[in-house]
Amino acid sequence: MKREKKRKEPYKINHRQLAIFAVIILAMAVLTILSLAYVGNWVGYGRKINAEPYETFERHYAFIADSEENIFWEKVYEEAKAYAKEENVYLEWEGSGITADYSKTELLRIAVASQVDGIILEGDGSAEIQEAIDKAVDQGIPVVTVMTDSYDSKRQSFVGIGNHNLGREYGRQIIRVANKNTKDALILMDTSMESSGKNLVYNGIRETLDNEGNHLGLELKTMVLNQDSPFGKEEAIREIFLNKEKLPEIIICLNEKDTISTYQAAVDYNLVGEIKILGYSDADTILNGISRNVIAATIAVDAKQVGDYCVKALDEYIETGHVNDFFTMDVDAVTPNNVKGRLKDAVEKDEE
Repeated sequence: MKREKKRKEPYKINHRQLAIFAVIILAMAVLTILSLAYVGNWVGYGRKINAEPYETFERHYAFIADSEENIFWEKVYEEAKAYAKEENVYLEWEGSGITADYSKTELLRIAVASQVDGIILEGDGSAEIQEAIDKAVDQGIPVVTVMTDSYDSKRQSFVGIGNHNLGREYGRQIIRVANKNTKDALILMDTSMESSGKNLVYNGIRETLDNEGNHLGLELKTMVLNQDSPFGKEEAIREIFLNKEKLPEIIICLNEKDTISTYQAAVDYNLVGEIKILGYSDADTILNGISRNVIAATIAVDAKQVGDYCVKALDEYIETGHVNDFFTMDVDAVTPNNVKGRLKDAVEKDEE
């Protein structure tokens, strides 16, 4: 007799398993939709990039200065960049956006390695910068120094202030704020300034005092601050204020950083009104210092004029093979009498 085969019962899915299965299917569907959307977005973004017009320029110039945080250099760069664009030139602040702290010499070498068409450089009197400039020029890249010259280098042109004229303007401001009882004035100089430049500023001040301020009997002194150590400079300025017995009645600052440090020290040590500060630059902090009668005056340079002339000098040399050795910029004294107009102009420009 044949044994009957036992029939298998059909597999039954319970409600819990059915729910898990449904969740898996739903999750897979959601992932599929998200993946398609992600890919679609990238495709659309790629099409958008390809559709957007891009700019081309005839030349590429590098801009090199000590710090992007310096208000004056920011203004010069923005003005130069705007003018360069009109001339179909792309101006790049060399090293901008790089986290590494490169020196000016290193940035100059990077610009040369990048084969830019021209370089705008805040020069100095160091042999290192002079050598780097010479190598750039030897490789066919013209260099224009700005505000501080590297006189003995092969640079094509210098855009800045005549140091003698700068000294004369400081001399006029000393005469304005001093009286017959004023005993001394101290000029703060730094190591980045060439000896010839320091001498020209000093001689300009001395000449103006001798010719226009001979009724004054004040003594003109100088103090050299080491630029390689910014905190050292600040401490040196604070030491001046700590020694109240030898505190000069007038301090002349030849750059923006020293002006702000001197202004801050006068406030911190409660010596506002006891010392006359003659500064440099029309940064907002300095203009506010004048409006509060902490700073007696500042010598301002037109950043637009400086920026435009730097680009013009490179353009002219590249196009003709010749350019003026020196472009002199205008200077303007900002005092409590005209500072309100300057502050108003600054606010309006920020709102544009």
